[in-house]
Amino acid sequence: MSHFYHITHLQRISYLAVVFFCTMISLPMKAQNVDFENIVKAKPLVVSGGLTANGVFSAGLPNNDSPFNYFLSGTLNFNILGTINVPVILNYSNRNISLSQGYSFNQLSFNPTYKWITAHIGTNYMTFSPYTLNGHQFVGGGLELTPTNWKIQLMGGRLLRGQFTDTTTTGPTFERMGYGYKVEYNPGKFTIGTTMFKAYDVANSIPEDKRYYQNSVINPKDNLVMGLNFSTTLFHKLQIVMDYANSVVTKDQGGEYASSSIKSLAGIFHKNNATTESYHAFKSNINYNIAQTNTILGVGYERIDPNYTTLGGYYFVNDLENYTLMVTQNLLNNKLNISGNVGLQRDDLQNTKASKQSRFIGAMNANLRLENGLSMGLNFSNFQSYRFVNTIYNNITRVPGQPLDSLQFSLISQTIGYNLIKQLKKTETKETTLTFNASYLNSRNKRDNTVDSTSQSHVVTSTASYNINFTKQKAAINLGVNYFGNDFYNSSLRGFGPTVAIRKTFIEKINTNLSFSALTTQSKTNDISTSFTVMNIMLMANWSPAKGHNLNLSSSVVKNQSSTFLNGNIGYSYSF
Repeated sequence: MSHFYHITHLQRISYLAVVFFCTMISLPMKAQNVDFENIVKAKPLVVSGGLTANGVFSAGLPNNDSPFNYFLSGTLNFNILGTINVPVILNYSNRNISLSQGYSFNQLSFNPTYKWITAHIGTNYMTFSPYTLNGHQFVGGGLELTPTNWKIQLMGGRLLRGQFTDTTTTGPTFERMGYGYKVEYNPGKFTIGTTMFKAYDVANSIPEDKRYYQNSVINPKDNLVMGLNFSTTLFHKLQIVMDYANSVVTKDQGGEYASSSIKSLAGIFHKNNATTESYHAFKSNINYNIAQTNTILGVGYERIDPNYTTLGGYYFVNDLENYTLMVTQNLLNNKLNISGNVGLQRDDLQNTKASKQSRFIGAMNANLRLENGLSMGLNFSNFQSYRFVNTIYNNITRVPGQPLDSLQFSLISQTIGYNLIKQLKKTETKETTLTFNASYLNSRNKRDNTVDSTSQSHVVTSTASYNINFTKQKAAINLGVNYFGNDFYNSSLRGFGPTVAIRKTFIEKINTNLSFSALTTQSKTNDISTSFTVMNIMLMANWSPAKGHNLNLSSSVVKNQSSTFLNGNIGYSYSF
């Protein structure tokens, strides 16, 4: 008997509203937009594609059995009536060969459009919200309507294919059906919307004797998610955004369980039993724009219940609570922008885990742009992660009335960065620019307010460069110097060296780039110091002799204290 007769009357009525979109799921058509008003003007068949050939040579690499490899790839795309694309992809090398159409015939879709109506037929992906239907693939049909002030989304079809043979790695899966809608109304001053998503496993798609995997039983699930969203702007200054979802999941549809009631938005409309659980998710943001001072203030809050999930997504983050505070300030006629944000996140909302974590993140950014060609930026961030561990030993041996002696771990990481760009000179023939970048990272671990000295690290990186751009000659020279220093508990590594790069364009269509870099490094471990120099020479060239044709060449040589590595690549591509 078809699974359609096993659903409730309410499910059947809702399912019929979208089932007619599923009648063409077997058509081998690639997902495209179709405008029926212009389809008669399109050519019956247009063929396009390209060919790419690459040869790669490498020497000096350890365990390199094949120093030379070549790769060929080609694509052909057949466009029918300007609406259907059927690609063919060919890959060939001296190691393997494969031929595919770029898709599986049971994963195709047809998406015709007419004015504000778009239909989705075949294999599709749709998203209602992060807490309901969130990018899950389905085979069926959908509809998007965008008449004046409205946005309506409908979908229905198969989420998972039922299988119970050859499931050694994934386990058996029930055939899973789903349908839903999202309706939003936006007259201009506000937006209000509602979402419903229903998914259920077809119980008879797996025989009872095939429902075992890794010493556990696979049971058919049932899920109903309902959501509300609202946003508005008051007085042209205050922006409010809210999103709420309630997911009710029945973990086993088995008839041996007694029915129950759940007092929640989705629980009212869902058939519940003893295995049914209800989860909530809520997120809100409030931003206030102070036009007189060019200031934006914002606060945010998000809470997702432990174990929150729906059958409309592949992965959900849950069991967390977020608090955020943001400020943005423009000064000096918008030449100076300062922004900062602070966030606090915690988990284990129901105090049931053996350990709980909280994270604090603070960041500040400042950017200054002046009329004399000078711009600079400064950023700072502070990340602190706290973890509280309740061991089994402490829980069992603790005397009632005494405080629980939990282990407290924290990771503290602080980063500060600075960048500067100064245009020194600009004429019709030459332009010179000076740039400087530097960053510093400090991280350490703490346990019970004591810093772990073995975990401390300090990382410094900096780069300074001088660039000369010869406009008429279509050439440029870059002179730079690099420095880095890494300090750890009992070791350190430092390096310093120059970089030279020359870029030149010949005959309008030949671009070349030659660069040389050297780095003298010194490492120290347990008071034993070693030093060595690494050099890198790289040549790159690109030539476009005619439209659609492109030839490129690259080669590099890397020499360190013990060996030399050579790498080269030559490639050709043609597109039509």
